Amino acid sequence: MRGVTPPSTDRSTRAPVVSGAVALLLGAGFVAVSLAYNRGSLVPPLDDVYIHLQYARQFGDGEPLRYQPGAEITTGASSLLWMVLLGAAHAVGFDGRWLLAVAVAGGVVGVALAAAFTSAAATRLGGRAAGWWAGLLTALCGPLLWGGASGMEVGLLAALVTGTLLSYLRERPRVRWTPVVAALLALTRPEGFLVAVAFTAAMAWTLLRSCPGTPPGELSWLRWQRGFPSGRAAARGLLVAAPVVVFAAQLLLFRVLTGTSQANGVLAKSWLHTGFLHQPLEIADHVQRNVAALLASLAGLSGQDVLAPLALVVAVLGVAALAARRERTLAVALGGGLVLVVAAVATLTTAMWQDLRYLQPFLPLLLLLVVLGAGLVPHRAARGGLLAVVLLFTVAATPAWALRLGQQASAMREGPVSVAQWIAGNVPPGDVVAVNDVGAAAWFGGHRTVDLVGLTTNGMAAPSLNGPGTLYEALRALPPDGRPQWFAVFDRWGGVPVADLGRAGLLGTEPVITFGLAGPARPISASAPQTCQIDRSCDRVSIWRADWSAADSAQAPDAPVPGRIVDHLNVGDTADEAAHGWTTDPPVLGVQPDSVLDRAVVAPGRLVADSGRHVVGGETFTLGGTVPGRPVTLTGRIGAGPALPGERTRVVAVDVDGRPAGEWTLPDAQPWAQASFTVPGELVTGDRVTVTTRPVAPLLAPYPDYRSYGWWASR
Repeated sequence: MRGVTPPSTDRSTRAPVVSGAVALLLGAGFVAVSLAYNRGSLVPPLDDVYIHLQYARQFGDGEPLRYQPGAEITTGASSLLWMVLLGAAHAVGFDGRWLLAVAVAGGVVGVALAAAFTSAAATRLGGRAAGWWAGLLTALCGPLLWGGASGMEVGLLAALVTGTLLSYLRERPRVRWTPVVAALLALTRPEGFLVAVAFTAAMAWTLLRSCPGTPPGELSWLRWQRGFPSGRAAARGLLVAAPVVVFAAQLLLFRVLTGTSQANGVLAKSWLHTGFLHQPLEIADHVQRNVAALLASLAGLSGQDVLAPLALVVAVLGVAALAARRERTLAVALGGGLVLVVAAVATLTTAMWQDLRYLQPFLPLLLLLVVLGAGLVPHRAARGGLLAVVLLFTVAATPAWALRLGQQASAMREGPVSVAQWIAGNVPPGDVVAVNDVGAAAWFGGHRTVDLVGLTTNGMAAPSLNGPGTLYEALRALPPDGRPQWFAVFDRWGGVPVADLGRAGLLGTEPVITFGLAGPARPISASAPQTCQIDRSCDRVSIWRADWSAADSAQAPDAPVPGRIVDHLNVGDTADEAAHGWTTDPPVLGVQPDSVLDRAVVAPGRLVADSGRHVVGGETFTLGGTVPGRPVTLTGRIGAGPALPGERTRVVAVDVDGRPAGEWTLPDAQPWAQASFTVPGELVTGDRVTVTTRPVAPLLAPYPDYRSYGWWASR
């Protein structure tokens, strides 16, 4: 049959079995190392594992997609299928540490299956020797073993990725189970869906090219219809489309239940959603840099010990080898699927975090391609030598990954698990706790949580990505019984600056308790971050009693304004900003109006805490309540930017409805001062005015640079 190589007859049934057994034993060894670091206690290396367990427990208790009893439906579970499987385990009696044991065991078994499936697929594509090499390289792959033993969905996803490939090789040109396995793959993670789509296209193309009894030059759709009876063709078409259908159904379910098809993890971690302004060129810059970093890691050039040096180059040759063997459809499916995965992961702000866990499930495909690429070496001895070098580097790195797992689990025990246990024993029942690591806090803590990152609390992702001011306003907007009475947050962190909530006095004067990590820092390299507890970028967690006494202090001006107030814009409150059309137009790409949070005594006995935005260049907003022909006074709560010689950073041109209204020197004050600007009546032509502040000299530095906290219109 044209375009498809028949399955290899040079098979060994032992290679998959041996590869799976080796992976199973090594996975058990990884778990043993972790247990040794934690004196016999099973602790995962990531807080995200507890997020899975919490969602699974709720699923098993009959509350799917609710993070806690009675909570709103959220989409913080990054793997729907993993949640369902763990939820089923909870429903039949596994709970607490036993449910964690099920997750870890399931991940280890998943990696063992991935090694076996990779070996079997390599045997079909490259012969018995290829099966042995690919199976052992997968079984010995340190990052894959780490992912399986972590308790995350890595093992499940790796098994389904390789299972889809093997099923496709065994069944083509017909389809039966391959679409089913690919559909499960699509439900495991969004990156899995991309590989499933690649195999869906491969299945459809293979079917169209294999219809019996038709001339080879006839159009594909006509060949499809002539080759199969209409009913049978429709059934096959629906079966092939199953991965796309089930993924679309998942997105539809999310949209119906939450109002958006985007999972909270995407909203909280994607460069596509980061910042107030969506600047395509800047997004492309971040994604391109992530792509370069990911490829460097896969090429063994980052110091992260993911694959052997230049393994990625040999894997690319493996794609060429498939094409040379008349496996062009498979070459496109594997190569295209992996390219899509790397591109998708590169859109995440966390692409390089946590030992590249987003790419770990797809390493078996890369290792398979490495083996096939080595097959292009003409001399058998040289080919064996090349693969032996790859195996040597793999074996040399594997113990480091086992130690890394144990060290990260130990840091988890010192950090999030200890914090959660303190919450369970010291926070009064019924109190709400706001956290930035929400997994262990909910699993052990037994209290309602507010996720400051936005994974398990709807509506928090965008405010947290805009800075502490918008996060403060989102918390302030919660109903009184939903506001947290406690905060358990990092003192410092490379992510959301949650500790800056203290600038509004929200965290009280002193923490109730602080947890500091005693273990040594163990960073690999600057370009290869592990968990933040390991590289010490989040080495202290403090627990605070919340102080909401200043929550509503910013609504009124600091001092009386001329006339009667007819409208108010609270800068930093994303809902109020949207209602007033607030935006900014910085003169330099890459500058974002990050939110700020400050407090000040504005009068004897009056303390004001307010959010704002750091504005570079100027801002635009609309205020209502005006009367045509009558002057209106704009009063702003404004803070000065950096102190530079001259006043140019504080002088703005003011436009009203697109017409110049004059120049205004903003106050030089820390954190802010109140100032007013009068708009002449001839510029007021309706019941609202659109105000723009901008540089007097467009595009020429230094630009206006200030903090905008709020605006009032009065007449």
